[in-house]
Amino acid sequence: MAKSRVVANERKSPGEVLQHPLRMRILIACTERPTAIREFAEQAKVSLSKARYHFHKLERHRYIRIAQKEPVRGVHRHLFVATRLGVVTDAEFAALKDEEQRRLSTAIVTTFHGRCLTALRGGTFDSRDDSHFSWVPRVFDEQGWKEQMEELLRGYERSNEIEAGSKARLRRGGGGEILTTVAHAGFESPPDRSQGDRS
Repeated sequence: MAKSRVVANERKSPGEVLQHPLRMRILIACTERPTAIREFAEQAKVSLSKARYHFHKLERHRYIRIAQKEPVRGVHRHLFVATRLGVVTDAEFAALKDEEQRRLSTAIVTTFHGRCLTALRGGTFDSRDDSHFSWVPRVFDEQGWKEQMEELLRGYERSNEIEAGSKARLRRGGGGEILTTVAHAGFESPPDRSQGDRS
């Protein structure tokens, strides 16, 4: 099963591009905030040339992009951000340290929250009568949990198919783009102490 976690690339799988652990650390940093190569190298305690090499690999495969250019002592300081959400497999996510998993998940949730706020402030969140947003607490057993996660994965894969069809029609001149955010989430929640025991 795949987790919708970070930036995916159409030509190479995350396993191919993100196989070096430093690249995942760079991607996490760029998902959390605009990140400069030099500052990352200093924080990660790696050489500037090594950090630059892996930043440029991620940029080449469109996992990150330059978001800002700031003049610093006659040269431009480039700040990189992650480009869009995609997929990291269970195995790739499991290979991260606990703190890296938490940081990555926090960054993705924060990014999604930001997109919701942007749509609310921009007046697009409720601008279409057929838009949808909901979340609901559920109680599952182990089998129910697995069935629900499989259903979420099917929905994610179907969304990929729908987007591919849309892009093909748009290339043929079939109307205008509708920029859309689609979320698929399912996670275990801590006990709700305020509700008491459930039967």
